[in-house]
Amino acid sequence: MDDMDKALLQVALDVARVEDAISIAVMARENGADIIEAGTLLIKSAGISSVKSIKEVCKDLPVVADMKVLDNGAEEVEMAARNNADIVTVSALAHDKTILDAVITARNHGVKIMVDFLHVKDPLDRGMDLCELGVDYICIHRGIDAVRAGAIHMDEMIKVVKALSSSCNLPIAVAGGIDDSNICELVRAGAKIIVVGSYITKSADVGRTVKWVRRFIDSAVV
Repeated sequence: MDDMDKALLQVALDVARVEDAISIAVMARENGADIIEAGTLLIKSAGISSVKSIKEVCKDLPVVADMKVLDNGAEEVEMAARNNADIVTVSALAHDKTILDAVITARNHGVKIMVDFLHVKDPLDRGMDLCELGVDYICIHRGIDAVRAGAIHMDEMIKVVKALSSSCNLPIAVAGGIDDSNICELVRAGAKIIVVGSYITKSADVGRTVKWVRRFIDSAVV
């Protein structure tokens, strides 16, 4: 994760059953995923221990606990760290004190903080603020409901990624409706972590789809 010369593939396990999550995680790991995410749905359904279960089968890959922390930053990050998370997500809507507490706790436990921009109205201003707070990654995120409603278009996300990548030195992740139709554009815009969920997890052949997505990421010319 320290070498960000190439874009990375993060597979988001937004499934309700830990058994399903483990099965998908194993196939994703074997077919080219760089990061495995214990999704918010999984954590809410199966508990924070699901993060540890994912890490047990993906010991050589970073595991994200997608908690989208809004408050109690120190306590929630410590909870994730004790369950073997390598990266914890915190909401960009959280108070700066919450984010700072999360960052400090993360440093103490050897984990990293990814800030999720879901529903942030002015991502450029907030992004510049967060560059000063010591976070490790920014995630520009289109919510699934917003995507279904047609409220946030991909071209808007690409513009934000371009603007942030040129003004902020933090690696930028992108999530929400990512598939083979938009991966190359996002990588060219400056995205360093491509988060893919249902396009992989709901496919008939997870391993083959991971390889397919990996091909698009690697072939994108920046």
